Amino acid sequence: MTGPKRDFRTDLQALRAVAVLAVIVNHMWPEVLPGGYIGVDVFFVISGFLITSHLLRESRSTGKIRLGAFWARRARRLLPAALLVLAVCAVFTVVKMPLPQWENELYQIGAAAVYVLNWLLASNSLDYFAQGEAQTLVTHYWSLSVEEQFYIVWPIILLVVAWLTFRRAKRTQVVVTAVVFAGIALVSLAWAVYSTAQTPSAAYFQTTGRAWEFAAGGLVALLPVFSETIRRRLSAFVWLGWALIFGSAVLFDSQSGVPGPAALIPVLGVVLVIAIGEADHTWSTRALTSFRPVQIIGDVSYSAYLWHWPLIVAAPVILSRPIGTPEKLVLLAITLVLALLTKRFVEDPVRLGPLARTRPRWILVMTVVAMAVVVVPSAVGVLALRDRGVSATAELVAASKDPGECFGAQAELGTADCSDSRELDDQGYLLANGQFNLISSTTGGTVCEDVTTANGFVKTCSFGVPEGSQDLDIAIVGDSHAEMWSGSLDTVAPVHNARIHTFLKGGCTATADPAVGTISTDPAYIAECHAWRTDMIARLVDDPDIDIIITTAWSDRYTVNGQPDPGTGYADAWNQWLDSGKRVILMAEPPVLPVDIVDCILDSCTVPVESLDTESGLTRAAAMIDNENFSVVDFSDVFCDDVCYPVVGGIPAYYDSNHLTEAFTRSFGEEWLNDELTQPFVQQ
Repeated sequence: MTGPKRDFRTDLQALRAVAVLAVIVNHMWPEVLPGGYIGVDVFFVISGFLITSHLLRESRSTGKIRLGAFWARRARRLLPAALLVLAVCAVFTVVKMPLPQWENELYQIGAAAVYVLNWLLASNSLDYFAQGEAQTLVTHYWSLSVEEQFYIVWPIILLVVAWLTFRRAKRTQVVVTAVVFAGIALVSLAWAVYSTAQTPSAAYFQTTGRAWEFAAGGLVALLPVFSETIRRRLSAFVWLGWALIFGSAVLFDSQSGVPGPAALIPVLGVVLVIAIGEADHTWSTRALTSFRPVQIIGDVSYSAYLWHWPLIVAAPVILSRPIGTPEKLVLLAITLVLALLTKRFVEDPVRLGPLARTRPRWILVMTVVAMAVVVVPSAVGVLALRDRGVSATAELVAASKDPGECFGAQAELGTADCSDSRELDDQGYLLANGQFNLISSTTGGTVCEDVTTANGFVKTCSFGVPEGSQDLDIAIVGDSHAEMWSGSLDTVAPVHNARIHTFLKGGCTATADPAVGTISTDPAYIAECHAWRTDMIARLVDDPDIDIIITTAWSDRYTVNGQPDPGTGYADAWNQWLDSGKRVILMAEPPVLPVDIVDCILDSCTVPVESLDTESGLTRAAAMIDNENFSVVDFSDVFCDDVCYPVVGGIPAYYDSNHLTEAFTRSFGEEWLNDELTQPFVQQ
């Protein structure tokens, strides 16, 4: 079931060196080598070739494949360095990382330790190419997870094929094995093409879309070793292989569609280099691939891959600033030093020392124990952080229902001296669930009575004083920017003996203009939004019980054919409600802070008012209304003086760049809308 034995090959070490350097340069200087991420694809093909070669050689020489021994060898080779780096990352997380990042870091560390991180990232649809907050110290372990899954499944496939062809001729065994590998490659490649087109972020991490790269290496392992004469004749194709690899690294970018069809180019390059090999002649690549520094980097490529990414992520945290080229060059040097030390004092002693003679079953037991040493503390940490988040949420919401004079909005609405109100009182507050949800309130249970939903959105919901006992019926209308005020209205309702009725749809604003778009680009949702708008406006016009309509929206997000909304649709809807005898209150939009809110809070950052665009579809519409029953509630002075703050009264005012936290909106108290809610309707 195998071709002739191959001796140690310097070209494989060179491939490893090129692969790891491509990845590192891409991560440090993506503008220099935008396609350097194909280094991972190179590793996958090499792994497919080497593992298949080793397993087939064992099958040929012993007549069997010992799964336990194979897995034990892989564990000795890969786990010590991998778990060491994970342990260091866990320690760094709790020592230096901001508290809000702990859960994500520890969760991914645990997933990486059991080699399922790629599926976690795929399920979260993490964009590998986005330099965002979801990137953790161990994001790069996704590829190691794919490899480990391959190491588990691939020998089983070979074992099954060997069993099925046990009494067949060697040629038949090779042909059947090749057919199986080719079938796996074709199915996997087809899935990669499909999934990359449909869900590119998830497809990048999926083992199912990467298996064809391993299978390609496996197919090469079935080929006979070419003679020196043939290698000389084919040497041009070796250069072509290297050109395909380097060309992909230089010309590919985040939009190239890997692991889809584009990945065929670097994979073909690796296949050519491995399949043909090197020859001794004038135009041989051996002089380059056997260059001592290249061989050293190839030898430590695994450890270099493990260390480089945590250093890139950790450096800005340690330095409290972004890193530039000088710092990156230092990180590159540190990466190589750590890789050399790890290879010398961790990898080699475990792989070649006394453990090499330990029975496979004990190696596997030690593997489970070592994984548990990383996984258990990570899991405990994640659970503790989630528990702290729940308690912080309850603490904030409870305090906001009876706010002190310097708590939340009260720090700005009252007359008390709250000089430190712009500083966060407790970093644990950043773990709280800040979003108000009518169906699953952060206070526990549901706020709504007789709630109905459709497609995940609230259609109807009423709360406040019991039905039939109210003196006032208030409708809250709009998108999620309207919903975020529902908690505050829940606080206000008992004071005014009011009942609140919601007319809310996320990503869909309350306008009468059918040309105004939605946040979603899904045609079905757009049609649903337009139907909701028409029905909602008419229902409020026709409902004689509604006394007051409170509305708002993130109006800047809704455009008319790509242009700013002139606001006429809002004005039209408001005038219809006003003409039907309702009072209309417009809640001015909170300042949108174009920053990462958690980072901004931790850094005590501010946003200059002059940098914000305060004109929107709502402000343009408000200028069109001349009616005494229409009023605007503008609370921008609670957030801003000359600059705007993400923290007000010691608590987070925002949970993202544009939504307010439940605790903050509740902290406005029971009386902040007194004037608007007690004003009688004026006949026009």
